[in-house]
Amino acid sequence: MSSPRPRLVMLGTGSALPRRSYNTCFVLDPGTGQRLLVDAGGGNGILHQLTQCGLNPADIGSMFISHAHTDHILGAVWIVRLAIFAFKEGRVGWPLHVYGNAATIGALTEICRLTFLPSYFADMPSAVVLHTVSHGSTCTVAGMDMRFFDCHSREVDQTGFRAQLPTGESLCFLGDESLTEHNSADVAGADWLICGAFCRRADAHIFHPYEKHHHTVADVATTASEAAVKHLVLVHCEDTDPDRREALYQDEAGALFDGNVSVPTDGAIIEL
Repeated sequence: MSSPRPRLVMLGTGSALPRRSYNTCFVLDPGTGQRLLVDAGGGNGILHQLTQCGLNPADIGSMFISHAHTDHILGAVWIVRLAIFAFKEGRVGWPLHVYGNAATIGALTEICRLTFLPSYFADMPSAVVLHTVSHGSTCTVAGMDMRFFDCHSREVDQTGFRAQLPTGESLCFLGDESLTEHNSADVAGADWLICGAFCRRADAHIFHPYEKHHHTVADVATTASEAAVKHLVLVHCEDTDPDRREALYQDEAGALFDGNVSVPTDGAIIEL
């Protein structure tokens, strides 16, 4: 019997202040029997999103957090808290392995210290294994070989990754950063790239992406074409009209990028 195909379960696709969606985060299921939660959104809504997508937090053995902004890290606090509960109750499946750069792991630890009961925080090292990664470091996560790299964010220490899927294809993630000339070398030739595209260039005067240190669909599509990326997954988007967003974004990207473009909504499943 063949192994199941890798897939992405998009828990959220919105930006930092979404109105009709959850913050961008997803579960990467490589088909190895292990799952990786990538970012976790801005609060305990992560638990609802997992439930809505038919996922049990206990089935997630690893979590990667790209950076310490609220819309990426605060949901992670709840996943850590669940891991501690499971440890205290003697349930199997833990410890939870958490990966992030030094600033992110430091922030997560401090938030937990400040907000957990002392007895729960004392059990955190038994329930959670924290792994600090840096530019160029490598390790195996959820059965995948992964290399981590600096996303060259202008305002925060943000880390992305390049994962080797069991199919032999490569999948890259840039956190909420857009693909730019500064980080394109790390994702060049990727089969799949998940990155931010805040809005269409046609709507830049409405959403002001550059003031937020983000970029447009057209910007990302142009650089992706130059970097020989095969498939784009655009996230961290404005969500004024999620139902129409896919067609509008694909239309703008299609004029500049020959590969496939996915613009998922919350709850979407993307077969890799």
